[in-house]
Amino acid sequence: MGAATAPEVAEGSTGRMVPAGGITYWLSGALGVAAALSALLTYLVSGVLRGPAVMNGSARGTALVVLVVGVPVLACSLVLARRGSAIAVVTWLAAVGFLLYNALMFVFATPVNRLFLLYLAMLALAAWSAGTLLWHTDTQALGRLIPARAPVRLAAGYLWALVILNGGAWLVRILPSLAGSGEPAYLRGTGMTTNIVFVQDLALWLPLMAVAAAWLRLREPRGYLLGGASIVMGVIESISIAADQWYGHAADPASTVVSAVLTPIFAALAALSLGVAWLLLRGLAPARAPVPSPVLPHRDWAAWLMAGLAVLIGAASVFGGVRLIRDGLGMPAGYLTATPFSSWELPGLALLIGVAVPQFAAAILIAAGHRWALPVSYLAGAALVAWILVQLLVMQRYFFLQPVIAALGIVELALVRVWQQAGSAGRAIRQHRPVPHG
Repeated sequence: MGAATAPEVAEGSTGRMVPAGGITYWLSGALGVAAALSALLTYLVSGVLRGPAVMNGSARGTALVVLVVGVPVLACSLVLARRGSAIAVVTWLAAVGFLLYNALMFVFATPVNRLFLLYLAMLALAAWSAGTLLWHTDTQALGRLIPARAPVRLAAGYLWALVILNGGAWLVRILPSLAGSGEPAYLRGTGMTTNIVFVQDLALWLPLMAVAAAWLRLREPRGYLLGGASIVMGVIESISIAADQWYGHAADPASTVVSAVLTPIFAALAALSLGVAWLLLRGLAPARAPVPSPVLPHRDWAAWLMAGLAVLIGAASVFGGVRLIRDGLGMPAGYLTATPFSSWELPGLALLIGVAVPQFAAAILIAAGHRWALPVSYLAGAALVAWILVQLLVMQRYFFLQPVIAALGIVELALVRVWQQAGSAGRAIRQHRPVPHG
């Protein structure tokens, strides 16, 4: 079917692909809470995991990505979908799929432990969230927004390639083991009686991806939804695999179950999938709804204070990042014992990319009066707080500067909020100002 080049929403439409306030939002919100708790406790509570060291390490790596990537993507998607974003519905389904995949891993790939009921709640909420989201999504409305030049052939081909390569990789390992009578080689050292990854991929996810690619190739709206979600889910899952391989190797370097070599490979695959997802979704027209589009508020004292603070924090982050890479800021290597890192180079690089770049970007966009200044400023403040949270989770060490830095991030968020509210109040006054006559 063809797609309109200038999509319109019927009169009276809210512009939302999923009706606001329904059971779908409540289920996914509850899923976010259950997933965050499951991941946080799995990562932090020592002794809760009862499997081999390598599998425990992999589970902690997965939990970290669930906490800092999967749950935030789900939360942001819920907010944006409620405001009418069609792309957010795709990322929403992708986040639910990612959490469903890893809920199954927590339930079946880890020996029963104190978090079992929490894992089970995460699994149930993820499954019901996926079902209700697919049921309530207005795919026909989504279809009217698909651009005529959307690269559906490229995306479909990419999905088929993933299906063939992934399925082939698993079958190459499964088929030889069927001729033997002992434990398959791929299970040795895992503590599992069957490989839940093989079961999930071959029975559920790969067939779904293949069908979604076929629908996508035919430009069917359901194919665009499922195919786009599959690619975005692939981005998050590739990050998760990169982390679980790294953490598993750090927990047991002698194990052959995982390999640190796979970490950069899957990081590259995540970047490639992100590129394909961007090409597919970038032209998805926003729904024309009565929800007003965000406009850059007038730059008042809060905006300029935010810009100045961003410059100072950005400069401090560059100094800290460079020093971390060079000499670890003088910190002993023993501080890295509980982390998957063997040196301070990657943390230093993460500080430069995750903190310094957003801070300088926010300052530049505010000074330029660009329309992206407001969301990037929010991102900069949130990234600064997240940096401290991740630092506490990964290093499990407390420094007196950590609450100070987190407080600066909260101050930035407050300044941006004041700036935004002042702009909204100013627009409201101008809209209700009486027009002089004569």
